[in-house]
Order: sequence, then structure tokens, then C-alpha cells
Amino acid sequence: MISCRLAACPENLGDGESWSFYLINDGSESIDGGVLEAVEWEWGDIPKSKLMSVAIPDLPSGGHIRIWRDDGEIRVTIKIRLRSAGQESWLEFEFPKLYIQRNLKIIAGLGKIGWQA
Repeated sequence: MISCRLAACPENLGDGESWSFYLINDGSESIDGGVLEAVEWEWGDIPKSKLMSVAIPDLPSGGHIRIWRDDGEIRVTIKIRLRSAGQESWLEFEFPKLYIQRNLKIIAGLGKIGWQA
């Protein structure tokens, strides 16, 4: 079983996006790569999605990697497919209303302020 988290961290990198999304490998096994399959947004009852097919490289146990940037003022759902120890898992992480998040905490294993799912 793949054990991981996704963290949304506010970061100004000068690209017009407000949030970085980091995949954190909490498992004892390395993640043998994967794919960022889709990103979905929802504002009120208006959904929007984008198919991505972006490769996620191998990630050692305890490691982290930024997999997406977004302006994230609405509900953001990130769908990924990961491989580890011969298994493949489809995972979905949802971050509702990022624009109102306050009092964000340091994310363990990442060392950045953010919100995790």
C-alpha cells in the first residue's frame, strides 16, 4: 500500500500562481514513479477539469517533490496514479477553498507552511 500525502503551500515564485502542491512519500518503500492524471476546479456549481498526463519521477521514502502550481482560489482536486513495490494506486486529493485558509502549519517532512490532504 502506498502511503503519501499532498500538501498545498502558499509560495510566490513569480509565475502568477499562488500555491505549490507537494507529494510527500510517507511509506517505507520508494514510489517508483507515477502520473499526475488530472486537476479539477470547482467554483460554486461550475466544474472545470484538465487532463494532464504529467510524469512524476521516482520518490524515495521520506522524500517530497512539487508536482503542480495553481492560483487555487476555489476547490482544487488533484488526481494521481503512483507505483510502488509492484502495486499501482489511484489517489485523489481535495483542497476546498484555499483562498480562505489561515493559520497554516509547518508540514512534517516538508518544512514548509501549508495545508495537507
